[in-house]
Amino acid sequence: MIKKPIKAICWDLDGTLIHFKINSVKARRKAIKVLVEFGIPKSKLSKNLPILENIEISKSIYKEHGYSKEKVRDIIKQVNEAIIEVEFEAALKATIIEGIDQVLEYVEKQKIKQAIFTYNTHNNAVVSLKTAGISKYFEVIAGRDDIKNLKPHPDHLKFICKQLNVDCDEILIIGDTGRDIEAAINIGAYSIALNTKIPKFIKRDLFSLAQKIIEPNEIPLGLIKSIEELL
Repeated sequence: MIKKPIKAICWDLDGTLIHFKINSVKARRKAIKVLVEFGIPKSKLSKNLPILENIEISKSIYKEHGYSKEKVRDIIKQVNEAIIEVEFEAALKATIIEGIDQVLEYVEKQKIKQAIFTYNTHNNAVVSLKTAGISKYFEVIAGRDDIKNLKPHPDHLKFICKQLNVDCDEILIIGDTGRDIEAAINIGAYSIALNTKIPKFIKRDLFSLAQKIIEPNEIPLGLIKSIEELL
């Protein structure tokens, strides 16, 4: 059982702190286009699947066909570049989720460190935070290009803990997907799940394992109260 009071909060970005108005279908189509250009049958991929799942499917097929690691790495790099363009368009339109600014201000006044862990790139995350007017609150931003193994892998949060100089059981994870909660579980951290509106294919089966589930109408007061209980 976790007993230490929290010293830091690690926030998911998209859907948790900001409305990230990405054209997700466009992003998935661009990713699929690149993968198909490099030999993946279109029938094996779907715009209804997360990009990461389409990439994993493609990696398995490339492995079966004897593609070298270097070749696969180059293909995934091109997929990533295509996605980044769409993400950047969205970053320039990011808006803060109502009430979150009050939560961030409260946490700052408590002298609790704050960080971001996101599937977005570091640069696009910075652009989003600046566009939304909340970049000043975060000491560390860990995007998908900052580390090799992303959430829910422990490396994502361990990287942040090292940067913040805190132990893994001294942080609180706040996010709106099952992967955020799983990431917290994997390192023995606290977690709060935000029950925001997200696509149906994004799993939330682990929400029941979070310390608290917060509804959108409970931001900011309900979220602040839940954080306060862990200080």
